[in-house]
Amino acid sequence: MGEVKIFLVDDHPLLRKGLRVLLKNRGYTVVGEADNGLEALERLRNTEADLVLMDIAMPLIDGIETTRRLKLESPETRVLIFSALTDSQHAVEAFRAGAVGYVLKGSDPDEVLIAIERVMKGHQFTSPEIAENMLGDFVEMVRREPGGKDRRDPLSGREKEVLTLIAEGDTNKEIALKLFISVSTVKTHRVNMMKKLKIKDTAGLVKTAIRKGLARAE
Repeated sequence: MGEVKIFLVDDHPLLRKGLRVLLKNRGYTVVGEADNGLEALERLRNTEADLVLMDIAMPLIDGIETTRRLKLESPETRVLIFSALTDSQHAVEAFRAGAVGYVLKGSDPDEVLIAIERVMKGHQFTSPEIAENMLGDFVEMVRREPGGKDRRDPLSGREKEVLTLIAEGDTNKEIALKLFISVSTVKTHRVNMMKKLKIKDTAGLVKTAIRKGLARAE
């Protein structure tokens, strides 16, 4: 593999600095960086990059929408998501947008380097935790009988986590911070759980959490 040119997109300067050191020590060339999606798209129009390391949660536009727009403008540029978000929903959306990999910010530096190596060789890469969450959601999906009825518990593991925190009285923002997901994702989980359980309000969700043993009645 010849010279690999990498562009960094993340709104945390210290994280970008750490990545630059890690990549330089491995022989990669960092050709530019940006702290939000719009800035990244503008700079990448005038910068030749083989790979973009892309955060998701950023100001102006998120990394998923940035990836989608970048792939329209530059289909040959690979995008490796580098995010703290562990839910499978964001991973699925990222791959749909055109990303070739998803590595977590909490990963060991060696895992980040392995991810870069694999995607530059034409493979895909997913951090083990993300892969496990995606598999769990897939298993829940295939268990469903025709007509939408579940043979087992209709709630996914992530939905149960959200449900437990709802029962504890946490707000959407507090849940998002605890689970490292966006507020909009929390709201989506709420809506999906209400549909699955045929519940119309938060009180019903709390009762369900208590019945399932995910929370205790005060």
